[in-house]
Amino acid sequence: MALNEKDWLSTPRPGVTAEASLAISPTECYVGGQAITFSGNIGVSVKRTITLQQNMMRPGDEWGDIDEFSKTTKKGGGFSFTYPAPSMFGISYRVVSDTYATPAVVFKALSQDLILWVSGEQDDNPTDIGNAVAGVPFGISVNTIPKLPRRPDTVGLKPIPGRVLTLQRRVEGTGDQWDTLGTTTCDNSGMGYFTDIVEPEAGQVVYRVREEDWNENGNQIGWFPSFPTYITIAPGGGVVDGGGSVTASQAYGWGPAKLFDFAWELGESLTSKPYRGSKLKGWWLDYTDGGGRVNKHNGGLMLDSKRVNNVGTGDFGTTKATLQNNAITHGRWEARLRTKCDENSAKDYLIRLQLVPRDNPEDESHSITIAEFTDHDEYVKFGVSKGAKKWAGSYRVGTIDGASIAYAVEVAHDHITWFAESTPIGTLTDPKAISNIPLTLRLSMVGGDNREEMNHTDFISDWQRGFSLDKGQQVTDGPPLTQL
Repeated sequence: MALNEKDWLSTPRPGVTAEASLAISPTECYVGGQAITFSGNIGVSVKRTITLQQNMMRPGDEWGDIDEFSKTTKKGGGFSFTYPAPSMFGISYRVVSDTYATPAVVFKALSQDLILWVSGEQDDNPTDIGNAVAGVPFGISVNTIPKLPRRPDTVGLKPIPGRVLTLQRRVEGTGDQWDTLGTTTCDNSGMGYFTDIVEPEAGQVVYRVREEDWNENGNQIGWFPSFPTYITIAPGGGVVDGGGSVTASQAYGWGPAKLFDFAWELGESLTSKPYRGSKLKGWWLDYTDGGGRVNKHNGGLMLDSKRVNNVGTGDFGTTKATLQNNAITHGRWEARLRTKCDENSAKDYLIRLQLVPRDNPEDESHSITIAEFTDHDEYVKFGVSKGAKKWAGSYRVGTIDGASIAYAVEVAHDHITWFAESTPIGTLTDPKAISNIPLTLRLSMVGGDNREEMNHTDFISDWQRGFSLDKGQQVTDGPPLTQL
């Protein structure tokens, strides 16, 4: 019969040469079943057989042996071994050998969890799972280390790179049947990505993702499912029922893999590299010849005519942000824009999202305007300038002030197509319009001349993304542009 704690403390222990000790690694941020290294000393110099004991530490609980566990100390009493962490909160383990025992270690395992969403618009912990379009490929992103409100037992979860993730779709009309659609693996950041998913019909579908068993290197972590995730499939392109929107990259399957994605979600500055992507380089050059400023604000890149919510004089000049060292010759660019104007007594700033030449960004005679508008208008303009030639189009988007709209352009070898959300608003196939030179993004808030006072305006781009032409559907059915 095992002795209790009082018996151990009162029993003489001849041959003790070191104080009994026990440490574990990692000491925190592990989950049940994860391999834990136990190291320490049993407190006696003779080589001995040791076992593990556990105790829930509730009133009346006693120490009990963990079945089928047995190891041997070194000659000096030291030991080191691995054993899976318990998943119960607050359970204690200790190492014992006959009448010898180490101090106890309390385990506080974290809980596994994961979330998923339609790739394209949301950050790594979205509040909206997103939507997709019938018949159009889309992606699903998975975060295996999410930040969840009111869930302290998940704070500090660590990624398990290489762990298999399985995407499943619930069989309609059932609660316990799931079709497996494919697998991927967790990356070093805790993320997993599924691509080229197609739902042929509009409606609502239910997905889940399973983190599969992980038994590498002594781990015994069992599989774990996400909550069922309901995704709305829109009929065709455009606005999804219920007010959500589908971007061009979502509707036409450009991602989820991106060349670059500036998301502004952490502690970035203007000279920080992109948040994610295959071309993790580039930075933003800010310019202002008036009272404006370029800075990060609330998860976006903001051009502000002067200090926010400060009406009155002082709004003048032009403010610009130009992407450096990440130009693309042919590809897709997409950014979500929103403006807010606190005044309406002066002239509105001209808001522009452009592609300008990498080697001469100030040469706007060889540029592509993705979107150009003023805050109090309802139309967005777009087009191409190539030397003395110009092509232009316009599209009514409705009230611009306060609206959040994703604009995009696809520049291929034989066409240029513009998008507002997922709607193709213009296509140009004239080969004379395509410069075939490296282009880079520019955001501008253009004021008047000679310190002309403008309406105070905040111009925020939530994110800026670049895509190659390798994935998804190329679009050539937008309305034609007019050559000026």
